[in-house]
Amino acid sequence: MKKIGIILTILGIIVFPIVSYDLFADKKVAVELTVPVMILSLSFIFLGPAFSLFPLSIEKLKKISKRSFVFSIFLILIGIISKFMRWPGAGIEFIIGVLIFSLFYGTLSLKIKYEKWKVYARSNFDALFLSLFDFVGIGSLFLGFLFKLQHWPMAQQLIIVGIIVLAVGVLAWNQKFKKEVVYRKETEDKLKDSLEQIELQHQKLEEKQKEIIDSINYAKRIQNSLMSDEKYINSHLTRLKK
Repeated sequence: MKKIGIILTILGIIVFPIVSYDLFADKKVAVELTVPVMILSLSFIFLGPAFSLFPLSIEKLKKISKRSFVFSIFLILIGIISKFMRWPGAGIEFIIGVLIFSLFYGTLSLKIKYEKWKVYARSNFDALFLSLFDFVGIGSLFLGFLFKLQHWPMAQQLIIVGIIVLAVGVLAWNQKFKKEVVYRKETEDKLKDSLEQIELQHQKLEEKQKEIIDSINYAKRIQNSLMSDEKYINSHLTRLKK
């Protein structure tokens, strides 16, 4: 993943300026083609570093994720304040903040969520598939709002895609984990029944063992009562010898 991350970052850095220039310099390039390529190359710039961090432990990823979240929210707030105050550079701060949140932080969250839920899901594919829904939905929604505020084309389409994917993702999570809860409940009930059966068998074995020990002790007492006392036998033998 580290090599893939480096390749994506380099590719994004090369492609994004070229496509952006064609789009904003009125090169009469089809917007339907240019904008998706621009979004893709922009995504590569922020996805690449996130992918490069995937080999790290989950604990380290969580720390980096929290810091990137705080930093992105800080930039977004500064961008909003700057835009309200009409300070220069407001757009840049807001853009970078949204991109870090939706792409870099979102990608790390995808990895963390996948590692967390794959333990509970019955297959790794289910956990990855559902985590991807959240990532694509939230990323598309935030990018759509960014494009709308910056008056870039295809903003409406991104927002619609984000809402649809998030809605489908919520339904998928709900249905999946309803089934998972039912499955786990059934498994727990079966395990409980098995443990109860084992406990019952254990109690029966203990009762049998107690009965056997009691029988042995009873037989031993009878045997001891029928056998002559050792002192009596010795005294009797002594008298016979005389």
